[in-house]
Amino acid sequence: MIPDWIKALEYKWDLPIEQIPGHVYILCFDVPRIVKSVSKDYPCVPDQKGGFKSTLITHYVGWTQMTDPRKRVYAHGAGSARAIAVMVPGTVLEEQRIKDTGLCPRCGVSLRPLKYPGLTPAHPDSNEVRISLKN
Repeated sequence: MIPDWIKALEYKWDLPIEQIPGHVYILCFDVPRIVKSVSKDYPCVPDQKGGFKSTLITHYVGWTQMTDPRKRVYAHGAGSARAIAVMVPGTVLEEQRIKDTGLCPRCGVSLRPLKYPGLTPAHPDSNEVRISLKN
């Protein structure tokens, strides 16, 4: 079943979600924290607004099609703007690729979401994506 937010964006842009232009961003927190308004790729629990909030995490990779992508970052909660490690133009496909194979440009940790508590990320291999900090 396609989520309503995806249907709404595809209608707005008249494009499949995979082709909608936007920005991919990486948040890198020094201390694990609960992040608001997250995707279900991360360990999460329902929030009071009908969305999801994470369990304690140190990294979050997200995508937005908003004209001002920082507004989306602000929705993740206090301190999220200071945690931006990188923000680059991209689609949901790039977001997923970074989640699956990327390394944080700030600290070098794997960005693969840990869906199962107690597991640790796989050791980085030669196929990992490294993200440039160019503006």
